[in-house]
Amino acid sequence: MKKKTTLISMIALVVLMTACSSNNGGTSKDGGGQAASPNVKVDPFKMPNPIEVTTFKSLSPGAKLPAGDTVESNQYMKYISQKTNINFKILWYAASQDYEQKMKLAIASNDLPDVMLVNEQIFLALAEAGQIEDLSKVYDQYASPLAKELYASTNNKAIEKATYKGKLMGIPNISVQADAASMAWVRKDWMDKLGLQPPKTMDDVAAIAKAFVEKDPDGNGKADTIGIAGFEKALTVSGKAQRGDFKGIFQAFGAYPSNWIKDSSGKIAYASILPETKQALGKLRDMYAAGAVDKEFALRKDPNENIVSGKAGMFFGPWWSGGLAADAMKLNPKVDFVPYLIPDAKGTVNTMMVPVSTQFIVVKKGMKNPEAAMIYANTFINAQRKVDPDALNLDFTVSAEYWPIGNSTYDYADAVERKSDTLKKAMSGQIKPEELNPEMKELVAKATRDKANPKADLKDWSGYFGYTVPADLLKMNMNKVYSEFTANTKTMERKWANLQKLETETFFGIVMGEKPLDSFDKFVTDWKAQGGDEITKEVTDEISKSKK
Repeated sequence: MKKKTTLISMIALVVLMTACSSNNGGTSKDGGGQAASPNVKVDPFKMPNPIEVTTFKSLSPGAKLPAGDTVESNQYMKYISQKTNINFKILWYAASQDYEQKMKLAIASNDLPDVMLVNEQIFLALAEAGQIEDLSKVYDQYASPLAKELYASTNNKAIEKATYKGKLMGIPNISVQADAASMAWVRKDWMDKLGLQPPKTMDDVAAIAKAFVEKDPDGNGKADTIGIAGFEKALTVSGKAQRGDFKGIFQAFGAYPSNWIKDSSGKIAYASILPETKQALGKLRDMYAAGAVDKEFALRKDPNENIVSGKAGMFFGPWWSGGLAADAMKLNPKVDFVPYLIPDAKGTVNTMMVPVSTQFIVVKKGMKNPEAAMIYANTFINAQRKVDPDALNLDFTVSAEYWPIGNSTYDYADAVERKSDTLKKAMSGQIKPEELNPEMKELVAKATRDKANPKADLKDWSGYFGYTVPADLLKMNMNKVYSEFTANTKTMERKWANLQKLETETFFGIVMGEKPLDSFDKFVTDWKAQGGDEITKEVTDEISKSKK
């Protein structure tokens, strides 16, 4: 478990003081709350008697409810109440941009609800301050078979992420790992017209993109096509792949900017200052100068317009980008985007993985029924994965933020690959339709509705295409790189914004030809001197501390 110093220093100090001065009446001394005896059979989905549980809630401005529904009374709240015997009381809710600050103030005053959904920073602050329950026994006794199966799919990384000093202090979400890979989506119809072969290297990508710009692949006689589409954050994307990012280009050089990794000597380092990042920037600089990369990418909010309009022949993006390809096909049925994973010079596909967990359900220290959190999670998982038939009556177009403890994802870490395998078996008759869960039945129906002309209904096609060719790419052998540290330190709180500004200005300046490539070396020197070395030491110390 990678740990960190969390929250702003003042609040962290107050948290520690309030934790020491308050015993929260009824606090369990063994850290296991009121979990049942191991020999007592428990119901993982329902409390024996109705109870009230308090919480906070974050709501984005665009989260709408059907007429007549409220934050306190809606389909999700009623579903949980009926299924679990847990009646949630929302102490307060706030817009997402104000929520974290309001929560920090509540933590500082030790005015916590029974349960709440928090990010990693707040999770570790609460665990360090002793303000939340040890859920180890609760998990062992109450976690449903499906919940345990989902966590097992992470190779126990999710549980490790929620473990503090050997104790499970929260119920972690699970990020789908397929979202990490950045694929090159290339117009095959243009490659065919120009007599080009599919890309196998980054040099191939550059050559194809350059040809798309220079050889009039759309045949309109105008020099108006774009090679690789991008957008204003293309150079700084970290974590999940985004349509129009350059993450796939960086990774073809073994570069993982914005992440903390082990360098070639095994030491913890900030990847943005490593030689591999300079190499990747050099390649991007050359591609930009040659016209292979959209000259105006730095000004674009997103790459969608150029892709959908048919002007761009290539973009990097995640496995689910078929929807964007479908939008382009609506305007021009000849458009045929095909995804590829581009390896490094040695033939290895590198992928900077997403953090396995970023959110945690935590329970206030001393809560009488800490098992309620796990019972809620079990029930929510059954609904989200649509294994509970009653959940099919819910309108999932209503924002998931209105679930009692908010919006979070619980799925297999390898969900995309699993669904891909199931889809293939169902389509070949190896699995009978009645053996499929509702989610897979719907997917199979889309894929088999018109086998002779699968793109006749582009909405259906885009709904299942990601589980075919892109998912097969995800099954390739990859060098999966995980960030060694995904948090903040004290010095980061004061200096990180300026360091990020320095990084962004340098990277964009290099790629767009406004700065020489060797300005990267000065960036590294300045980054270290302006707080980077201090932060690196703090990060290294935090990682070392977590292993004790």
